[in-house]
Amino acid sequence: MKKSSVRAFGIACFLIGALLAIGNQFNLPFVSSSENKDGQYKEKVLELEQQLEKANKQLAQFDQAKSTPEPPQNEAPQKEVASEQVEKPKETKKEEIVTGTLYIYSGLTTADVAQKIKELGVINNSVEMELFLAQPEYAKSIQIGQFELNSSMSIEEIANIVTGKKE
Repeated sequence: MKKSSVRAFGIACFLIGALLAIGNQFNLPFVSSSENKDGQYKEKVLELEQQLEKANKQLAQFDQAKSTPEPPQNEAPQKEVASEQVEKPKETKKEEIVTGTLYIYSGLTTADVAQKIKELGVINNSVEMELFLAQPEYAKSIQIGQFELNSSMSIEEIANIVTGKKE
C-alpha cells in the first residue's frame, strides 16, 4: 500500500467522525439514529405512565380516606364546622378559571415545561402533561416564547399552543 492511500483513508475517517459528532451536537435528522431515540421515548413514556398510575392510586386512596367518616369524638361538632369552612373555598376555586403566562426558553425539557404549567395553576397533574409532551410529534416541536394559558383548556390544546401546532 502506498503511504498516500493510507493517509487519505485516515483523513476520510477523521472527517466522517467530525461530521457525525457535529450532527449529534445539533440533532441533525440525517445523522442521528431515530430507532434509538424512539426507544428512549417509549421507555420514558412507559416510566411516566407507571408514575401516573401510582399517583392516581394514591389520589383514589386519599379521596376514599377523605370520604370515610371519622369516628365521633367529643369535639366532633367543632371539627365539622371547621371542615365545612375549609371546603367552601376549595369549591369556589374549582369553578374559577386560572390564567397565566408561560415563558419557555431554550434548554427546558418536557418535564420542566409541564412543571411550569402546573406551577401556574393551569393544570393539576404535571405528569399527565409531561406524558403528552413526551410524544415524538410534540417533544421536538416545543416553541420558545411566551404563551397565554388558562385552566379551561384541555391538555391537548395546551400542547398545541406550546408547540405551535394548530388544529
